[in-house]
Amino acid sequence: MKGRRVLVTFIAACATICIMTPSVAQAAATCANANMLALGERAQEFVAASGSAFYKVSVVAGRSYAIMAWAPYQDAGVSAVSLDTAFYTDSACTVAATTVDQTDREPNLSVGNHNGDAVSIIPTFTGALYVRAINNVATAYYVNTVVMETSLFSPWWFTGGTNQAYVELRNNMTNSTTGTLTFYASNGVVCGTSNFSLAGNGNTAVLINGVGSCVGSLFGSAQVAFQGQPGGMAANITTLDVPNGTSFDSPFTPRMVWGNTTR
Repeated sequence: MKGRRVLVTFIAACATICIMTPSVAQAAATCANANMLALGERAQEFVAASGSAFYKVSVVAGRSYAIMAWAPYQDAGVSAVSLDTAFYTDSACTVAATTVDQTDREPNLSVGNHNGDAVSIIPTFTGALYVRAINNVATAYYVNTVVMETSLFSPWWFTGGTNQAYVELRNNMTNSTTGTLTFYASNGVVCGTSNFSLAGNGNTAVLINGVGSCVGSLFGSAQVAFQGQPGGMAANITTLDVPNGTSFDSPFTPRMVWGNTTR
């Protein structure tokens, strides 16, 4: 009897532990039931062989985002990892998002026979972006997916009097990139935009006084959106008053930094 009571107690304890122990969430297998993904949140889902996982994330028009998908581990003796990502603007995943750059810029997620995906987007809309992580091989495995905002922001430029304000840009990636500078007057209204294209490790400078109506706005702030990975661009604003021999800098900083939370 004593042994039986011990066995029953042990089984009951195991049942309690099994109920209380969380399991890894299964992937949303259709666009209609896409899992909500917070910016910077790493989701790990079990994706069926030749299957997909679907997510939705909130984005803002004109800002830039990096999307990364990779397998946390693999057994090279069993199968390779091959992942792709696709992006849509509707909950049926029938309308493809535009301005998506499929270049796997460094640091990329492909090493040996592990082929992850690292792409970016500067959305033309504000709202939900639907993300599809695609398993291209006939083996099921866990897949990590994360979306990061890569936009950079500077709080100040000044074009009054004899001042001239310059944005200095550097591409920190070995791949070429494109992007857009957006300038805001002090009331938050856009006074001008400027597109740029930079070679890998290239740099350039943009005179704010010559962009849109910014010279008449006297002062304001700026935003950089670019195609690439987090940390892929460095930027600064230098305001010069040559006749008076003065200058000051207003560095750009990212809204998000490397690192993520885990689902």
